[in-house]
Amino acid sequence: MKNNIFLAALPSHDNRLALAQKILACEAKRSPLTRVDWAHTQDLHLTIGFIPAVDQTDLRTIALSFVSLAQNRPIMVTVEDIRLYGNAIVLRVEPTQILHTIHKTMNQKLMEATNNKYQFQVKGRFDPHLTIGRVKNLSALNPQHKHQLMSLAEQQCKGYSFLIQQVALMHRLPEKAVPAYQSIQLYTFRA
Repeated sequence: MKNNIFLAALPSHDNRLALAQKILACEAKRSPLTRVDWAHTQDLHLTIGFIPAVDQTDLRTIALSFVSLAQNRPIMVTVEDIRLYGNAIVLRVEPTQILHTIHKTMNQKLMEATNNKYQFQVKGRFDPHLTIGRVKNLSALNPQHKHQLMSLAEQQCKGYSFLIQQVALMHRLPEKAVPAYQSIQLYTFRA
């Protein structure tokens, strides 16, 4: 059986709760014409790398290849920008250099551990971001409604700083599951 898995940086539990409150504030103020599927609190993460079509038998090898992640120190990031990627409302964070370094280092470890069978899928440049919601009716919205939604997200989230203390190897649960993602392996940063 094949699985799509990914490596994700996780905001601390308290920071995920705070982000969930910001999402609730956006939901309370959004236009009724705009329909959004907001991210579940447990699903809030920054994707570091996506690994498509992984054989079930290779999951343990991949999980072990990322053990050195625990050597990293916790990272404080700040939301610098809010954008629409397709229908996804995403928060872009700074500093990104640490996340870029983790991406590059772990991709190399992944390729070495699996004899180049797997590597992070890259569409263009790696851009760490946190998806907070998906607009269900984006094509039906006029520019004013899109602007209002993005302004709400910016008012709530821009400048918000949060701590990354863990990284997780994760997979998506079956469609309609809440939360939508489940950890396969956690890696806690050393303080």
